[in-house]
Amino acid sequence: MKKMAWVIMGVLMLSSSLKVKAEVDPNFHIYICFGQSNMEGNAQWQSQDVGNVDARFQMLATCNFDNPKRTLGNWYKAECPIVSPQGKLGPTDYFGRTMVAHLPDIKIGVIAVAMGGSPIEMFDKDKYQQKLADNPNEWWAQLSKWYYGGNPYGRIIEMAKKAQEVGVIKGILLHQGCSNCGDPNWPDMVNKIYKDMLNDLGLQAADVPLFAGEVEYQNMGGGCSSHNVQVDRLPSVIPTSHVVSAKYLPGNGTDPWHFSAQGYRYFGQRYAQIALSAIYDIDIDVDQPAVPETPKEIDHRFSALTEIKTAHFAIIDESEQKAFYGRHEQFLGYGDFSQAFAELNSGYLFKLSKTGGGFRLRLITPEGNDYVLTGDFGFLNSQDVDGDRCFIGGVNGQNGQDLPKGAVWDIQYVEGKGFTLRNVGTGKYLKSNDTAKYDEPTYFTFCTLKDGSSGIAEREMTASQKISTGWYTLDGRRLSQKPTRRGLYIFNGKKTVVQ
Repeated sequence: MKKMAWVIMGVLMLSSSLKVKAEVDPNFHIYICFGQSNMEGNAQWQSQDVGNVDARFQMLATCNFDNPKRTLGNWYKAECPIVSPQGKLGPTDYFGRTMVAHLPDIKIGVIAVAMGGSPIEMFDKDKYQQKLADNPNEWWAQLSKWYYGGNPYGRIIEMAKKAQEVGVIKGILLHQGCSNCGDPNWPDMVNKIYKDMLNDLGLQAADVPLFAGEVEYQNMGGGCSSHNVQVDRLPSVIPTSHVVSAKYLPGNGTDPWHFSAQGYRYFGQRYAQIALSAIYDIDIDVDQPAVPETPKEIDHRFSALTEIKTAHFAIIDESEQKAFYGRHEQFLGYGDFSQAFAELNSGYLFKLSKTGGGFRLRLITPEGNDYVLTGDFGFLNSQDVDGDRCFIGGVNGQNGQDLPKGAVWDIQYVEGKGFTLRNVGTGKYLKSNDTAKYDEPTYFTFCTLKDGSSGIAEREMTASQKISTGWYTLDGRRLSQKPTRRGLYIFNGKKTVVQ
C-alpha cells in the first residue's frame, strides 16, 4: 500500500509539473523594453491614444502604480502609462499596438523598465551599485529606488522569469544613449547587458534579437544626435541586433532630447516594422513623418553679403516673439519682431527658426530668398567675454577675432539656458569668438540690459547730442516723448534703459 501511495504521489507530481508547462502559451510573445526617458515615455498621451488598445496587447507591471491602480507582477491591458507612474506615451505603446494589428493569432506582452536620464551602466548588473553610490541624488537614481528597488536590471530579470511562466520572450527593445552620448564604449556595454540577460533567462541570441532605436536627429533639433554613430555600430558588435531609425521623427519642441507624441507613434511603428520582419518574416508599411523643408545653404554668408555692414538687420527669436535689431553695430531695440522688422524696412531678417527641440539660424532676404546661415555669422553673447560689452562676432572682428571662416554652425536651444553654437565639421562647441574647440557647450543668450548697463559698446555722440535735452534713439533720432518700448536710448546726453 505504501508503495502504491508513493506511485500515485509521483504521478500527481508529474501531472502537476506537466500542467504548469502546459500553461505556457506559445502564442503569447513577450518583449523586454528598457532604457532612459524616451523608452519611459515623455509625451502626454492624447485622446487618440486612450480607450482603443486591443486586449491582446498586455503589460506586466514592473512596479506599483497608484493611478491607474496596478500591482507589481500582475498583467494588465497595455493602456498608458506602460512603464511607470512617471512615464507617459512612448515607443512601447505603438510597438505593441502595431504588433497585434499584424499578428491576429498572437498576444503581445511587454516588460518595461526605464528611468529618465539613466546611464547605460544602471542596467549592468556588475556596475549599477557603484553608479548609484557615485550619484545618489541624480533623478534617475531616485527613480530606480522608488520603482525598482535600486536595481533596474534585477527587476527586469525578476519580471522576465515570471513572464516565462506564461509566455515566450521573443525580443528586447532598447532606447538609451543621451546620457552616454558619443561614448565609443557604449556598444560593448550594451553587448554585455544583452548577453547577461540572455544567460540569466536561459535564452539564445538567435531566438531573441535586440532592437535599438536611434536618438533624435540633428535636423529635427536633437541635442545628442552624435550618439547615433554608436547606435549604428551595434550590428557590427551584436550580430543579432537591429537599428531602428529615428530619421525625421519630430521632437517635442521643448527640449532637444525627446520626441513629440506623434514622434513616439511613428517610432513605435518602426520598432514593430523591424521586429515583424526579423522575427515573423512579415513586411509592413508604416506611417512616415513629413520630410522637413530644408532652406538653401550658402557658405561665407558675410563675404557674400558685404552690404550687411551698412544694412539694417534683425535677429528674431520666434519662440519669444522678440527681436534684437539695429544697423551695423547700432543697437536700436529689443522687442516685438513684427514692429522691429517694420522699422528696418529693407533690412535683412535673421530668424532663429525652431526645428523640433532646437533652432537653426536662417537668413531671409528682402527678396524672400530663404537660406540656412553657414560660414561666418554673427551671434549675440550676454556673457562677459570682451569686457562688459555684448558683441556681434564674425562680422568684422572689431570686438575680437572673427569666427572661423567656412565653418558650418549648428545652433541649438536649451530651455532655461540659452543657445549653443557647435561647429558641425569638428563637433566642437564655441566658448568665445575664438576657434570652436570645446567638448562641453557654453550657453549664449540675447544681450540683456540690466542695472542700467547697456552691454553695448560705447557709441560716439555728437556734441549737440551730448548737451541736448530730451529722448533720442541710439542712431540720433529725436523722439517727441519718453519711449514706451523697452530698449536703450539717450536721455539728456546719457544712455538710459527703458524697461
